Amino acid sequence: MQLFLDTEGRLREIKLFTRPTADGRGSITFRNFIIEFPFSRSIDLSPGKLLAVETLHPNKYLVMEVTDYLPLHYAMINLDGTVPKELRDEIMRRVEESWNENEAWIEVYASPVGYYMEIDSSDVKFVKGYIPPLLGSRVKIFTSEAYEKFVFYEDGVEIGKVTNENVDLKINLRKAIKYHIGVFAYTGSGKSNLTALLVRKALQSIPELKVIIIDVSMEYAVLLLDQLLELNSRLITLERLPNNEIDAGRRLIRTHVIPEELNDYRDYIRKAFEKLYLQDKLRKLYIPPQGSPYLVYGQLIDMIRNQIDDKYVSVSQKPFFMMLLQEIDKLMREKKITKDDIVDDNVLDALTQVEMKAREAGIKENSAIFTFISAIKSYITQEPPTSEEYDIEHLAIEALDSSQDSPRLFIIESPNMDEARLIVSTLIDQLFMRRKRSYSSIPTVLLVLDEAQEFIPFETKQKDYTEASSLAVEKLLRHGRKYHLHGLISTQRLAYLNTNVIQQIHTYFISTLPRPYDRQLIAETFGISDSLVDKTLEFDVGQWMLVSFKAALKEDIPVIFKAENNLIELKEKLK
Repeated sequence: MQLFLDTEGRLREIKLFTRPTADGRGSITFRNFIIEFPFSRSIDLSPGKLLAVETLHPNKYLVMEVTDYLPLHYAMINLDGTVPKELRDEIMRRVEESWNENEAWIEVYASPVGYYMEIDSSDVKFVKGYIPPLLGSRVKIFTSEAYEKFVFYEDGVEIGKVTNENVDLKINLRKAIKYHIGVFAYTGSGKSNLTALLVRKALQSIPELKVIIIDVSMEYAVLLLDQLLELNSRLITLERLPNNEIDAGRRLIRTHVIPEELNDYRDYIRKAFEKLYLQDKLRKLYIPPQGSPYLVYGQLIDMIRNQIDDKYVSVSQKPFFMMLLQEIDKLMREKKITKDDIVDDNVLDALTQVEMKAREAGIKENSAIFTFISAIKSYITQEPPTSEEYDIEHLAIEALDSSQDSPRLFIIESPNMDEARLIVSTLIDQLFMRRKRSYSSIPTVLLVLDEAQEFIPFETKQKDYTEASSLAVEKLLRHGRKYHLHGLISTQRLAYLNTNVIQQIHTYFISTLPRPYDRQLIAETFGISDSLVDKTLEFDVGQWMLVSFKAALKEDIPVIFKAENNLIELKEKLK
């Protein structure tokens, strides 16, 4: 395999650039390498290209990535506004006529990617680390074959074409999902198209995967309509279900966002929605008025603490509430119970013991301690409500069902943000509770959150359920991997998100982010040069930068690519 192209440059200069971090609490320093290449109009250079430069150690080359490049002419070096205009015009006319290898060069700006390569007669090895390069030494350009060998998995899933490289972008989608995925871009950059593409590819390549999409924009039922038809699936709404297939087709095409590219396919889409109705894949989701119908240990502990802090509870009863806290703590330690687990009959012994001690102490029968214990006992011993309604419990059961004929794709549509947040928090709690009670690695569940800033904002409130949804999503991304529960979030802004959530994501898909804070945060997270991340401002629709920390890619190298169009396969299957 040929490692490098024939064209070579020389490392002229290394500059250090230091700036404050995005949060203003510190500083970060980047290395910027300046390289001279011979002038050529056909030189194979572009942002994202990989370069190798000789280092202090023999046969070891530091790997760099091009962030920008600029053609320069020797006659223009000292030309500025102090030179008389007539002379400037003459110089520039001559420069225009003399762009050639003898009088011009291409100045390339690059930054190290955190790897060096060891080359011997029989093998090439890439090693994490940094070795100082030698100024004036030769700089080589990676061939497409070497680029592919270094960055991609051979058996990866294709999701697009690498920009200015004749190779397909292949990622380890299973590993990317395992360590969570983030899609970050401004409106109109193609977030929904890329998210739908990733879901489509994941369902096709990971047989044991199930996907739950929380859709507040009413668009994924169209973007994944063929998958809803092909797979055992659920299209879940909070509205009354249609009466027949004709009503279903008319209502669903009226209430969903149809991309402009599919305007000529509206009749096909309407008929597909009618087919969904006939396949009995539509469900109306019932949400109980109290939100989650279950009492968990964390809530029980909060209730007891409220009784201790209540000024109307007599001082003589408060020690018994404290005693109850101690008994529950002992129970949770012995049974390995967490605050998220549902309160069941395991707690009855603790309640009975404290009740007996309170009676022995002569506490009156109508006291708060007895009323409280009696209420908790009544809750635990009551028969669970039976209902034919399709609720979040039914949804969680189906999502964790490992049988071959169980649904694999769930799209939950809720334009009302408060209801969507309540669904997210309750669903995540249900998935954790059921997976802990009956642990299994199959199926793997991926929860997709579109417009994630609505679910995991930096500032939360209890009233609109942002506090509950943010805590639930944080739990999913922090601890879900152990239970084969994973997340994909898509949003326009990083600045307004719960930072604890962002820190758990290992794979970032980044397109145009107009606000500097968002780009600086990405650069700091992965140690990427600001100038490379700023290139996303020039991206066309569907063009992305992929950065992954030991997940989607073999090495955490930023890759610029053009994503496949999700609608191409959809249009083929709708006809």
